[in-house]
Amino acid sequence: MESAAALPAPLTILVGRDAEVRATVRLLITGHRLISLVGTAGSGKTRLAIAVGAAVRTPVWFADLTTMQVDDAAGFVLDAFAVARRPDLDAAGTLLATLGDGPALLVLDNCEHVTTQVADLAARLLDAAPALAVLVTSRQALGLPGETVAPVAPLDDETALRLFETRMFERTGRPLPDGHRAGAAAICRALDGLPLAVELAAARAALLSVPEVRRLLADRFRVLADAKAGGPEHHRTLRAALDWSYELLSPDKQALLRQLAVFQGGWSPAAAATLPAHGPGLLAALTERSLIDTTGAPRGRMLQTVAAYAAARLTEVPDEAAAARDAHARCYLDLAERAADGIRGPGQRDLLRMFTVEQDNLRAAMTWLSTRPGAEDLRLATALAPFLHFTGVYRQGRDWLSGALDRRPDAPAQLRAAAGAAAATLAMLDCDYPAAAALAELALGGSPGGPARGRLLTLLGCVERERADYRRSRRFLEEALTLYRDAGDAWGEGRAAQLAGATAWLSGDLAAAASLLDASLVAFRDLADDESVASTLTHLGAVAHFGGDQPGARRHLVGALDRFTELSFPEGIGWAQDLLGRVDLADSAVASAAERLRASLSIHRRVGDRWRSASVLEALAEARRRLGDPAHAAALLGAADVIRHEIGAPTPACELPARHATEEALHAELPGAAFDRAFRFGTRTGVDDLLDLAGTAGQLARA
Repeated sequence: MESAAALPAPLTILVGRDAEVRATVRLLITGHRLISLVGTAGSGKTRLAIAVGAAVRTPVWFADLTTMQVDDAAGFVLDAFAVARRPDLDAAGTLLATLGDGPALLVLDNCEHVTTQVADLAARLLDAAPALAVLVTSRQALGLPGETVAPVAPLDDETALRLFETRMFERTGRPLPDGHRAGAAAICRALDGLPLAVELAAARAALLSVPEVRRLLADRFRVLADAKAGGPEHHRTLRAALDWSYELLSPDKQALLRQLAVFQGGWSPAAAATLPAHGPGLLAALTERSLIDTTGAPRGRMLQTVAAYAAARLTEVPDEAAAARDAHARCYLDLAERAADGIRGPGQRDLLRMFTVEQDNLRAAMTWLSTRPGAEDLRLATALAPFLHFTGVYRQGRDWLSGALDRRPDAPAQLRAAAGAAAATLAMLDCDYPAAAALAELALGGSPGGPARGRLLTLLGCVERERADYRRSRRFLEEALTLYRDAGDAWGEGRAAQLAGATAWLSGDLAAAASLLDASLVAFRDLADDESVASTLTHLGAVAHFGGDQPGARRHLVGALDRFTELSFPEGIGWAQDLLGRVDLADSAVASAAERLRASLSIHRRVGDRWRSASVLEALAEARRRLGDPAHAAALLGAADVIRHEIGAPTPACELPARHATEEALHAELPGAAFDRAFRFGTRTGVDDLLDLAGTAGQLARA
């Protein structure tokens, strides 16, 4: 490579951009004469352009346009090259004469603030000099015909970590300690893999430590500055790099960028349109300037670093910040309430996907509304309860509802009753039966009757079912079934029948259970409620299993598990795996049973379902016994009893024969006091530790 106007000489090696260098050189070789390297602040565009210039075989002319403040782009470039204007030519003509007629590459760096002037210059140069190619770096494209835009994306996680390690080694002469690799990887992820940010973090870590830099990233713009580095300021500090982009925006674009910071995890076009600063074409303009990303259209997002910058800017205008957060919260409150109304129908899967995508925005809305006047936080917490049930986040929902109920004592009675019912449901799922019953009884006092009363009675029926008071459970559920039927509420009728069927099989009345569940299955199939269909199939699988029909049980349960998996419904997946494990035990497939039961236990414990966790531990005890580990089996029974005592729920009637059979077999296999010793060990050992001891008979025998 012949150097015409010398390329800057980097002091460090380029890391992780070999593919981009080769691709850009290939474009130049194959006749692409105008290439724009476009990316967000700190993505490494300049460093990449220098590497491309070093890799080509033609003369290279390099000009940094950072300080250009004039309209005469050609004149500025001539000054950068220290070339005097010829008296017989204008500035562009002089530049053309300087570049010559032969092949050459002109690199124009940092053009985002003068794109119009650079576009005009590039068009004239390329038209007049057929052998010339122009390589531009900018945060937005020039918009010329024939321009090839080459996006400069942040580094992937592995490459960003390699860059961090390389820069630390260059500064310290020592490799990154193995114990700090995970922390360094977390730093790189938090910085979106932006090379500038990663390099600055590595520089700080060389002086401080990786853990200390990770801790200080809460104030990333203060921490990530390198005052000793050379070059323009926006290449030396993260804040300056983003200030440079921000100050090039018009006031309306600045306002929208600030306000987009209220979103967490991205936004839909409809959600962005609710912001006060939103206007026609503004999102597209921010995308063109590499400040937001809409490649995952129709969803937009900002890099974490850009979002942190925008949020800092938003705090500078408190009234605007409050208006933006109010708009954001209203948007997601409306979305949640509309979704809650449709969750039990044919749109169920789409709504669950929506909740998964928007959960961070919904949490942010909840946090903001809890500080505002009115009862919108209570409305949002109530609307979110069904989704938190589906995703197994019972405790979060309970906290939101109890906090909002405490904050809004004067909210409308109907709203407080609905919130109380939602809180009671989540308390029951969390196995807090006294709280669930108390909340449901309280809500009954404000209930208008009909389906609303039916829902509360259904809940009380579930509480009593899990407490094994099957007579009271049936009474509540039968009254609820009548209320739903009289009101013409098909979904409520199907639900009450389903839960009454569950009470029946758990109590051992399999014939009644089958009749109720068959009716429920028909109702939910007509309503296209996938989750309820799957749950009913699960209960039918239980009826078949306890009735001795293992092939029929497996058929129902595999169908249920498939549906639950498609819905990503942890409670259902755990239930189906639990019952399939029991079917495997009945079929003497003991190793498969143990695997399924451990998977089920993991899910039930994660969501907080201690009632089913205890039952699964009892079934797993039988599997461990059959696998030749009786001491471990006895310890698992001890752990199950601790849970049952904590929640006040005995072993279900239909499971008692199996529990008793396991105990009798273990007493026969563990002589003397060995059973009691292992059982007591299980009562005082955490479940995680206990599961890790599978197969360690010697340790359990000595416990």
